[in-house]
Amino acid sequence: MIFSVCLLGSALLLANADPIRIPLNKVQHDRSSYHFKSIAEYTKQRYIPGHKFDPLEAYSEGLSDYSNAQYYGSCQVGTPPQNFQILFDTGSSNFWVPCSDCPASNLACDFHTKFDCDKSSTCTKTGKPFEIAYGSGSMKGVVDTDVICFGTDHAFCTDKTQGLACAEQEPGLAFVAAKFDGLMGMAWDSISVNGIAQPMDQIFANTAICKNQIFSFWLNRDVNNTVTGGELSLCESDPNHFTGPIAWEPLKSTDYWRIRLGAVNVGTTQITGPVDAIVDTGTSLLTGPADQIKQIQRKIGAFPILGGEYEVECSRLPKMPNVTFNLGGQDFVLTPYDYVLQMVSNGQESCVSGFMGLDIPAPNGPLWILGDVFIGKFYSVFDHANKRVGFAQAKSI
Repeated sequence: MIFSVCLLGSALLLANADPIRIPLNKVQHDRSSYHFKSIAEYTKQRYIPGHKFDPLEAYSEGLSDYSNAQYYGSCQVGTPPQNFQILFDTGSSNFWVPCSDCPASNLACDFHTKFDCDKSSTCTKTGKPFEIAYGSGSMKGVVDTDVICFGTDHAFCTDKTQGLACAEQEPGLAFVAAKFDGLMGMAWDSISVNGIAQPMDQIFANTAICKNQIFSFWLNRDVNNTVTGGELSLCESDPNHFTGPIAWEPLKSTDYWRIRLGAVNVGTTQITGPVDAIVDTGTSLLTGPADQIKQIQRKIGAFPILGGEYEVECSRLPKMPNVTFNLGGQDFVLTPYDYVLQMVSNGQESCVSGFMGLDIPAPNGPLWILGDVFIGKFYSVFDHANKRVGFAQAKSI
């Protein structure tokens, strides 16, 4: 099958195409790559409207929270296809890649694959400006339209009217060391900058190839497996990666993937519930209101260190309590080996709590954010048609 199949618009896609499974790569992080103050600042900027980023609370040379959530896979843009490594992010709603017009002096662009609209026969330059705040700066560029495809056989494609942001400026050093080139937001269009519809809208609309308006994540957090990062399934769930029933929780709103978290318990002690939660593949940690997270840290025996981080003694892992989340009427249990980040730096082992206190005020908060610490343990299914999120026990490989 050749790429020209993508040019035929909404009738372009093959009726017999199988659901697609996109392999995800992951980046191994050492102790120095988790800067909790930086993660907190970037997360506040994402979820608190009008939040003024405080560079004194973040490492100016550090990456955004995306750097610690580097589960990324490939997609293709244009005709002939130009290949990119993309972070698939359920906490935002825009698709962007670096642009060929981004100058070499901008290191983030220079270190990554850049999209060249002039080399694509299906690309149209709209000239419309585009800007997203990241940290103390902004990613700035223009809006182009073109074909975006997923999978090696180009069976899952948008048509050439798909809007995308072409980055001409990436702020500071925020994305220099990132392994991904760009980002695909997979939340809802209501929070999309410039109101640009996301690629999955077109994929879902083509029922000839997409029988189910869902996508599913399996993230491999096995510290001993550095090869397989995970899998993103489009238009299906993959039974090879989960066991047991899927527990469904309806969405509370169609901005983020926002659901109701029934309860959070440490051992037999209930910490909170019910409370709102957002399921976010672009956030590395598991966050909640600061006072409730402090209760969890005390219960698990974690002690504070610099920068809002908490550590535990690695030798205590077998004796630490489980933390249980109730979703869809079912309990989902994180063991200490799930919620503690075990890392080695300069030959020294450290064990860092994967919980972080983060106060998000109304209208978005108070709020829990179920990031990769949670999603890595449980297979996660995002059901667009029925406006719900499902979880099941993920299988080990």
